Amino acid sequence: MVIITIFLILFCIFMLYKIFSTLKDQNSKPKTKPVKKVEKKKEKIGEVPEIKLYGISEMTMVKNGIYEEYGASATDKEDGDISKDIKINNKIKAEKPGEYEVIYTVKDKDGNETKTVRKVTVFEVKDKDTDGISVFMYHYFYDDTAGENGENSNYLAKSLFEGQLKYLHDNDYYIPNMKEVALYVDGKLDLPEKSAVLTLDDGEESNYRIAYPLAVQYKIPLVWFVVTSWTDVSQEYQKELYNSGYIRYHSHTDNMHEGGCGEQHGGRILCVDHEQGVNDLKTSAEKLGNSDALAYPCGDTNDHAKEIVKEAGITLAFTTEYGQIHKGDEKLALSRVRINDGIGLDTFVSQLK
Repeated sequence: MVIITIFLILFCIFMLYKIFSTLKDQNSKPKTKPVKKVEKKKEKIGEVPEIKLYGISEMTMVKNGIYEEYGASATDKEDGDISKDIKINNKIKAEKPGEYEVIYTVKDKDGNETKTVRKVTVFEVKDKDTDGISVFMYHYFYDDTAGENGENSNYLAKSLFEGQLKYLHDNDYYIPNMKEVALYVDGKLDLPEKSAVLTLDDGEESNYRIAYPLAVQYKIPLVWFVVTSWTDVSQEYQKELYNSGYIRYHSHTDNMHEGGCGEQHGGRILCVDHEQGVNDLKTSAEKLGNSDALAYPCGDTNDHAKEIVKEAGITLAFTTEYGQIHKGDEKLALSRVRINDGIGLDTFVSQLK
């Protein structure tokens, strides 16, 4: 029995020794931190893409107005045209005056990203229009500074047109788009007292040569009422003008700017077959990408023409009847203020009021 007891004591001492030795060895080993695996970032290759904004880069807009998106293009040295990959983040709150941004971003296949911004200022209308807005009507131009002469009274001297644009620019006139004009006529939008719209009928070559460069110079957008069977707005030069933000294309019909009715000036929309007329205007709208506005060919309208315009889905239609537009006017028979040659700046200013 004594022997067994002694054996158990020795065994316990041995086991305690082994445990102590093990702990000592563990404590004597240097401690090492676990190695964190670092993922290697993918190296970007090539150059970043380039974004080109279409339209005006710094815009102003009335409270509750309509922002028109002109878009942008993007090119990459390796990937070529990547415009379809542009993402647009519109942060505008039209109901709240302030400074806003429309952000355009694009990535190429290598992960290179580019961002650009369009700035938009929404402002409160303080001096509201109460007596009507002038929608001016022009046709053709001649460069009197180069010794040219106009063929008839529909031709306006370059120097006179430039003086009118300069006046609008220097006096901070607001130029609403046609969607805003429609809201104004419906009584749903306030426009500043200093508001005006400039329209050019037919799209004759002097519009490109004389009117367009002046519009860009003085930052005054122009509405061009074009006959879409005469003017192909899908051509590169036409798109270049539109992308500037200073030309807004609207309809002068597709192929009804001709006589044949014997009423007034004889615009064919006055007596054309109803379905044919509707199809004509729908064709024009499809080519233009909008159905916001129409100028009646030769300025003439009647109930038959209005029914065609209404069924075609055109929102606004302008005649050549003299006068301003007002809240509550008939949207398919709006007046304009004709500008003929010889109208000086004083007369132009008086017609703004």
